[in-house]
Amino acid sequence: MSCSHIHLLFALLPPALLAAACPAAPDPHKVPPAGAGAGATGAGASEPEGMDLGGGLGSGGTGSACSADMREVLDDEGKVVAACPPELGCYQGQCIPACEAAEKAGGSIGCDYLAPSPPFFGNELDSSSYSGACHAVFLANTWARHARLRVELGGEALDPADFTYLPSGIGPSTTYTPLSEEGIPPGEVAVLFLSHQPGAGTRYGTLECPRPPAVLADVAVHHSSAGVAFEVASDTPVSAYDILPYGGAASFLPSASLLLPRSTWGTSYQVLAPHAQGAGVLWMTVVAAEDGTTVDLAPRASLPGGAGVPPAPAGVATQITLDAGEVAQWMGKDPSGAVLRSSKPVGVWTGSTLLEVATATSPGAGGQDAAHQQIAPISALGSEYVGAGIVSRLRDEGPESVAYRLLGVANGTALAWDPAPPEEAPTTLDAGEVRELETTSLFSVRSQDDEHPFLLTQYMPGAPGVTRPGCVAEIPLPGQRCALGDEEWVVQLPPEQFLERYVFFTDPTYGTTNLVITRVRGPDGFADVHLSCLGPVTGWRPVGNAGDFEVAHVDLSRGFVGATPACETSQHEASSAGAFGVTVWGTDFYASYGYPAGGNVASINDVVIPPVPR
Repeated sequence: MSCSHIHLLFALLPPALLAAACPAAPDPHKVPPAGAGAGATGAGASEPEGMDLGGGLGSGGTGSACSADMREVLDDEGKVVAACPPELGCYQGQCIPACEAAEKAGGSIGCDYLAPSPPFFGNELDSSSYSGACHAVFLANTWARHARLRVELGGEALDPADFTYLPSGIGPSTTYTPLSEEGIPPGEVAVLFLSHQPGAGTRYGTLECPRPPAVLADVAVHHSSAGVAFEVASDTPVSAYDILPYGGAASFLPSASLLLPRSTWGTSYQVLAPHAQGAGVLWMTVVAAEDGTTVDLAPRASLPGGAGVPPAPAGVATQITLDAGEVAQWMGKDPSGAVLRSSKPVGVWTGSTLLEVATATSPGAGGQDAAHQQIAPISALGSEYVGAGIVSRLRDEGPESVAYRLLGVANGTALAWDPAPPEEAPTTLDAGEVRELETTSLFSVRSQDDEHPFLLTQYMPGAPGVTRPGCVAEIPLPGQRCALGDEEWVVQLPPEQFLERYVFFTDPTYGTTNLVITRVRGPDGFADVHLSCLGPVTGWRPVGNAGDFEVAHVDLSRGFVGATPACETSQHEASSAGAFGVTVWGTDFYASYGYPAGGNVASINDVVIPPVPR
């Protein structure tokens, strides 16, 4: 999209943003587009042209599988037949271009992402002192070669060398090394400071990025309105996450999300947002992957319109057309249960600008935090999930009472719980129905079959009254205690989408970082899970009575002191011979973020929601 197109469609954006989005000089580090559009991940995908590695590993070779990191070709017995060169990756037993392999695999590792700046506290206003908080994206290079980046806003290039850094260490000792021309080194993590509004801040401190960002402006959409998203692409597969604001506890009201590659986006969604409790407002953002995308949205509650975005009355479909990277946002009412159908793939984000979560162990809730998550299309939703809780913040380390939020996709969904759930837990769900429960127990919940998928999400409650040590960035407010963590809302992945290897990022500016790991019993029992900084994970606890899942709660650091010196870093790797899932949590003084470390986004059901008449 040209700069004239930006000015024509988004004249309401700040002039500084438009100027930054339309530089006069081209990006000297621009790399070819990587994996735009919908990716084929199953039946109907074109067969890749295999690389002949010798020994018959061409398009009709003997390789039959791939290693968990997509770097090696395996035979029928799981033995390594050949290693793919660094510029290639393994897919269906063949070495093909790395980004193509990642796209076809259908997971959260990819080469092309779109990142809209999520609404923040005060975005329901035209402007506030909070507007334009630091928006950052983290990229973890999972490959054996440097990853060269391309970043755009509204189709215009931004030079990654100006705002991308390699963080090292944690806490006050964190340093930021500028990105070299070669790109992100193998096995390393980079943070891209995308935007902030100069002067953004609170009475507790600044909301600006610690280094100059790509755009010195508030790029988030306010109210119900239209805008544009950043495109972040690589010539090598990476994992991507975003956080707003970046900067630890003092950054105020943080939230983070796993970002899904554009190739995994879908055309059919049932929307879920967190509950409406809190002083903020709920919102939904839709981003198009391709030009000429028509979106039909049928909400259960009427959503107000705004500049460039029509109102969406309840019970009927409202249509809007978007080009690649364009954003449509509805704000002010709960979008949960809305049906969304599109002619081409779209990405969907939801959240709250200020979320309150009270539970039995956090009866007074907390200070409230913002929350945002990218949600998966219906085709990637599962029929079984695990409620794995959070690492206890209570001083006696007893289990916290954690709230969960469920969304039904198909009518007549019957839920079976292990162990027996609390009274408020639903036993059935219909399409678009939303229910919540609260429990201190680990559990699994499943529906009757794959034709009845649903979505499970989890809250972190507000800071409990008495907390374990771990706060280090205390804000000097007279009489206040150390309150570890605060409200957050995180999408859970079904075990069917778990992986055997994750390379992921943890924010070095948070005093305490921990992981919640769920492993699945395989044919030979439970496989060990290894963390790069700790070795084999211990402390596994069974989930329910069936014996299908186990959960471990693991500290990587507490009070900026690593569980081992090797854990005092931003980049981590977890691996196993069996499938497992990881949720990352960072906590500090009245602040927290959480997100799944990664997972598959493959099509695992055939449910299609019929269109709603306009």
